Amino acid sequence: MKDLSPLSISSSVVGFPARLCVITRMDGSITRIAESNEAIPVEGDTYSVIPGLQISGVKHTANGENPSCQINGVHGSGFTFDSTDIDLGLFDGAKVELYSVDRLNLTRKGLLFTGTISNTSTDPITHQFSFSVMGYSVKARIIMTQKRSPMCRTDVFSMLCGLNKALYAVSATVVTVGDATGGLFGFTVSGLTQDDGYFNQGVGVTDGGVAFEIASWVKSTQTIKTYLPRQRLLTVGMGLTLYPGCNKVLESPNGCAKFSNQLNFVGEPHFLGTAAAAQQV
Repeated sequence: MKDLSPLSISSSVVGFPARLCVITRMDGSITRIAESNEAIPVEGDTYSVIPGLQISGVKHTANGENPSCQINGVHGSGFTFDSTDIDLGLFDGAKVELYSVDRLNLTRKGLLFTGTISNTSTDPITHQFSFSVMGYSVKARIIMTQKRSPMCRTDVFSMLCGLNKALYAVSATVVTVGDATGGLFGFTVSGLTQDDGYFNQGVGVTDGGVAFEIASWVKSTQTIKTYLPRQRLLTVGMGLTLYPGCNKVLESPNGCAKFSNQLNFVGEPHFLGTAAAAQQV
C-alpha cells in the first residue's frame, strides 16, 4: 500500500510517486536507495535499486508523535548491506532520511522524515536483516522529571561521574577467539592482572576503533565474554584497549567504591524505592 502523504514538490499532481532513502553510516559512508523497479536520478544523486529491500511501517510526524519506519532486506559478504559492517555496528545510530518523489517530475524531492537507526537485528540462517528507524527524539538523554533511585543515574566516565577515562585504559592482545557458550561470545587475552569482574559491563575498543560491550571477565582463564557475536570482528594478535565497567551501586567490588569515586555518586543508596516514599509512619 502506497503512503501518499503531502509532498513538498512543485507539481500539484503526483503521477507516479516513489520513496527514496538515504542512509549515512557512522563511518560517513552513504547509501542511496530507490523503492522502485529502476534507479532514480534526483538533484544530481542516483538512488539505486537493491533487490529484496523493503521500507515498511512508515509513520510521519503528526500530533507530536515520533516518526518511524522499518527497513528490511538481505545481508551478505560484499552486499550493499555487508554482514561484517552490520556486525561492526557501522549502521547503529546511522542517519536515515526518507523522501518522496514524483517520477514524472524529478527536479526535486520532498522530505518525509529524518531519523536514526535505533535497533538492528540479523538472521545468520536466512541472511535477513531488520533496521528499526526512529525520530531523533530517541537520542534524548535528559529526563524532565527527576527520579529517585538507589542506583547511580549516570554512566562511568561521563561528565557527572568525573573520572578520567584515559587513566583506566588497559592494553591487551587477543590470544584466541572462541565460539558462543551460554549465549555469550568469548575470547582470551594474556597478562592482565585485574580481578574477576573488573571489566564487567565495560567497553573494549579494537585498534581499528570499533567498540563492543564486555559481559564478563575471568582473571584465571584470561577470558572476556561479550553480549554480541564478535568472531568477524576479532582476530588473533589484534590489539585492544579495555575499560572497566561499573554496576552503578555505591559499594565494591564493582560499584562506585571500586573507583574511590563515592563523592560523585548520582543516586540515593539508602532509598528503597517508591514503596518507601509512600510508606506511612
